[in-house]
Amino acid sequence: MTTKSNHTSTKALLLAILVLVGMIVSPVCAAEYTLTGYQEINVFDVQKDYFTNINNLTFDKSAEDKAITLIHFKVPQDHTVNFTLWYGAANTASGWATNVWNLSLLPLQITTSTIVFNGEEKSYSYLDVNPEYDYYLSGYAKATDNETGIIVYNAGYGSFDNDLAIFKPVSNIAGNLIYRVDLNSDALFDVDISYGTTADVAASVSKNIFDIAWDWMNLAIELGSFVLGLVISLFYWIKFFFWDNLGMTVSLYISISMAYSANTAKDIFKFFGKFFRDQIALFNFILSLWRILVEILSSFRGIFRI
Repeated sequence: MTTKSNHTSTKALLLAILVLVGMIVSPVCAAEYTLTGYQEINVFDVQKDYFTNINNLTFDKSAEDKAITLIHFKVPQDHTVNFTLWYGAANTASGWATNVWNLSLLPLQITTSTIVFNGEEKSYSYLDVNPEYDYYLSGYAKATDNETGIIVYNAGYGSFDNDLAIFKPVSNIAGNLIYRVDLNSDALFDVDISYGTTADVAASVSKNIFDIAWDWMNLAIELGSFVLGLVISLFYWIKFFFWDNLGMTVSLYISISMAYSANTAKDIFKFFGKFFRDQIALFNFILSLWRILVEILSSFRGIFRI
């Protein structure tokens, strides 16, 4: 009876795992586009400029050997933001984005977001608890057939949504980067634009979010190895001076401090005052070293849940 129950539990567990994997994989498989390049995390040096409460903006990096990685703008409720992207050799692609309040179902409201880009239009209606602003982004992407291009999409509560994304195919995207964007609206809106050197952005546009995450992991491993080596070296020298050879270290310090005090003090009272202050300083220094070591160990303990 127990064996049969265990088999049933095992089958149920395997079925649950398969269902969970299917839930995770299905959206990935169904996606038409994969975002590439800059995804709010990157290994290269990304700069970001913020502009608030503006009606229009021309942001041009062509004269600085830099390229735009991501354009993030907010569309005021019931208003429209028009945009023109400049890329490659003075190529342009224009469009607009808007979101309109449709119906109130307190505390929720139904909002319809619309994107028009490269002659294509997409709309998507959804429930929104705060439809005052909608978020739109433009950057780089790769289609399921590995075709590269420029994409404009709705953030969808912070995540990429293929249902509200328009993709413009651009071959050799690394040589046709976005270097300028023009935006305007009849209402005040906010925008932030991220950019980097042309070489860095060109190298990044072939990478999707998983590639970038892998880069970060490698960087973290390298930094971790460096920090570990530094800590081990610090332990070695502290052990060498203040454990294995503590008597020699203290004697050497006392001798040097005594000679220095005798050389700089003008009378016996100043000599003893300076000499004892130096010994207290040594004691405090040793205590501070051990405190730093304890803090480092505590930090590693917290990171690795030891």
